[in-house]
Amino acid sequence: MDSAIEDGLADKLPVSLVSSRVTMEDITALGERLEIQTARLKEYLFSGTAKKAPEFNATKLAELCGRSRDQMLRLLDRGLEPGLSDGIKGKADGGSERNRRFTLSEARAWVKATRKPGRPPGLPGATITVANFKGGVSKTVTAMSTAQALSLKGYDVLCIDYDPQGSMSALFGLTPGFIPESETVLPLMMHATSEIARDTLQESIQATYWDGIDLVPASHAIAQGEFYLPLRQLEANNRGEEFKFWDVLNKALDAGIREQYDYIIIDTPPALSYMNMTTIWAADALLLPLPPEGIDFVSSAQFWTMLSELSTGLALGQKDFAWVAAVPSKVNHQRMYTKEILKWMQGSYGDMLTQTEIPDTAAVGMEGAKYSTVYDVERYAGSAKTLSRARDAYDKLVDEIDFMTRRKVWQIPATEQE
Repeated sequence: MDSAIEDGLADKLPVSLVSSRVTMEDITALGERLEIQTARLKEYLFSGTAKKAPEFNATKLAELCGRSRDQMLRLLDRGLEPGLSDGIKGKADGGSERNRRFTLSEARAWVKATRKPGRPPGLPGATITVANFKGGVSKTVTAMSTAQALSLKGYDVLCIDYDPQGSMSALFGLTPGFIPESETVLPLMMHATSEIARDTLQESIQATYWDGIDLVPASHAIAQGEFYLPLRQLEANNRGEEFKFWDVLNKALDAGIREQYDYIIIDTPPALSYMNMTTIWAADALLLPLPPEGIDFVSSAQFWTMLSELSTGLALGQKDFAWVAAVPSKVNHQRMYTKEILKWMQGSYGDMLTQTEIPDTAAVGMEGAKYSTVYDVERYAGSAKTLSRARDAYDKLVDEIDFMTRRKVWQIPATEQE
């Protein structure tokens, strides 16, 4: 580079960037500053209050219950069973029959009372791992939106955040940097000599702002699991002890959690690693968000090949799934080659490609920037049509997911499904 140009750059750049090396202490300080700023950002976005679930009017409640508005109003007036809200709040709150409002928990109670039960009694809940080892594919938003849509069908859902970035935890209004490692999945990975080590997950489950969804949150500390798991496996092998690193989450879920929830949704980091293998081995089904972009399509091919090679190379044993599906995500038909790549996806994935496409809409982007999803929105600043298009897409995706699960996990005949 010309010396004059170098001198010019040196004059413009900060002195520290030119003259100092960056130490781990500098990086630690940067992380701490950003954690504080993240907490301030959330306080600004949520106006200093905790996240709140949306409320529903009678028309929306009717949609959730699979009824017309007139049918719903008759049910509300008659009272289907004791304890169900009629949506008429106190006069001091401006309540009237014309202005019925239902909290999320009240709406879900009506859904459970009016729709067919989903999971047959005595069967465990279904575990779905949302995975892709490439970032930026809308994995976390898909996992969160799927959980919310399932809860609006009356299901009880557990979300497990397996990503050290804690993006799903952030969507629930938490700050990953402030979550104790003992309240995450990390204790499952740790050596027995650790004070917080355990083989159960119940202690890490917490309620959330969204009725019907509980959460096992994540913190940055769970990245340590990538070191603990292979070390424990090596030590067990050397001692001739029985230990399967890939089975730690599966065993934890078997200890009563699968009976407690209808669906367990696991959000994973963008990697195919020791920790991710535990989520895949615990899963009844795999969901892969896949944007119709060339690099994402190629990456997905590598994902499945590496998954097969890792399971064989590590001698993990036989594993099958009730269903595997790739969902076209962030789809924008105005982009060049989108239609062509969607054809590639259909040709390669066949029946494993969902019929539903998730559009790349402004509504999804705007709500993601506010640590929310389209299901959190009651009033949208943009086009109502745009919001409806995004929400309808997730509704249809979850209809597909639920149909496949009822048919292939719970073995419910198609004739008995709604």
